[in-house]
Amino acid sequence: MNFFPNYYSIEDIFVTQEKVECKVNTKLQRMGFLDAGAEGDDLEAGRSINLPLWYIKELKVNNAYFTVSVPDIYKNVHKAVCEAETTHIELGRLHPYFYEFGRYLTPYDRNHVIGRIIFETMRQRVRHLLDISKNDGQMAKSELRLDNIEAKLHEAGVRTNTQYINWLQMTGNKILISELVEEHQKKRKRDRSDDESDSLPSSKRVTL
Repeated sequence: MNFFPNYYSIEDIFVTQEKVECKVNTKLQRMGFLDAGAEGDDLEAGRSINLPLWYIKELKVNNAYFTVSVPDIYKNVHKAVCEAETTHIELGRLHPYFYEFGRYLTPYDRNHVIGRIIFETMRQRVRHLLDISKNDGQMAKSELRLDNIEAKLHEAGVRTNTQYINWLQMTGNKILISELVEEHQKKRKRDRSDDESDSLPSSKRVTL
């Protein structure tokens, strides 16, 4: 199993624990334990069961045994994507890891719907993310209810915009001369003073 962005990622664990509806394509003997409503030891064809995403990845679902169903959250967003109105959707309310969950599901989507939805959703919302990053961070974030990735992009945008404003207003740290350059300048001044002293007429030199 792959772990993104790393093995110890809590966010990745949350995403892969999410259960996804799968349709059983053929009778599976002694697999009835996967279905809480199964009446026997076998899993009958045509049944729909919910499996965690990490289990689906291990089973290599979308074969002769199971078919993954597209979650309703992506079906609900599809209409908004077509009408270019995704900026009004509260993604965090639909799923806190909307993009990451969709990324994991893309290989099992035979109709290639989920991949297009998450791409178009981000493409349509990224400009709005830039706009709200210029406003009060917490207020804009709470109003829109961003998903996890968008929240991180929003925080990075607010931080970058603040740094840019500070730079324009010259309120940030001023550029300082490095110690090496400063020492070099002092040495040049001493050398120049010595040269000027040597160039003075002998009558003007002070003899101790």
